[in-house]
Amino acid sequence: MSYPYQFEGRIVYHDVGSEKYAYTVIFLPDELAADLPLKKYPRLRITGEVRDHQIEASLTPVRGRWYILLSKKLLRAIEASVDDEVEVRFEVADQDTVEIPRALQDALMQNKKVRDLWERQTPGKRRGLAYRVASAKTAATREKRVAEVFAILKGEIDMKGNKLAGSSSASHKRKPMR
Repeated sequence: MSYPYQFEGRIVYHDVGSEKYAYTVIFLPDELAADLPLKKYPRLRITGEVRDHQIEASLTPVRGRWYILLSKKLLRAIEASVDDEVEVRFEVADQDTVEIPRALQDALMQNKKVRDLWERQTPGKRRGLAYRVASAKTAATREKRVAEVFAILKGEIDMKGNKLAGSSSASHKRKPMR
């Protein structure tokens, strides 16, 4: 496929402020960054390829530059590691698109009040909540996470599963979500 943007770059570790943690990333060249709507969308969503392997990602800002986070799974798939040069091709994705898992979509369709709360969220918040459900490996976990998303939208619990002050919901425990 042909993409409007492309570059070659080196895979590097990006220190995130701790000796224990570093992300594996590829930085966007400054001259390419100047051509993108990064002021309007600081975390610009893109779709494309790294070494001919499909990706969906966001350009993440750090100190005036942007990078693409490369997962271990992607690095294995493209047979690359830190210090390797790779070709990246991409296009700007629709910034408002949110893929909603079927279980969450069905539950939202059955509850107008919660569906209205869902629609008031930003696309980024909806993506995060949708991912919470989509990443579940079993039907039981998906059902549990749909219930957690509903509780988050209603303001009963926070994103970590902690009951919020003033919430009358006693059905949610104070344990972290997985």
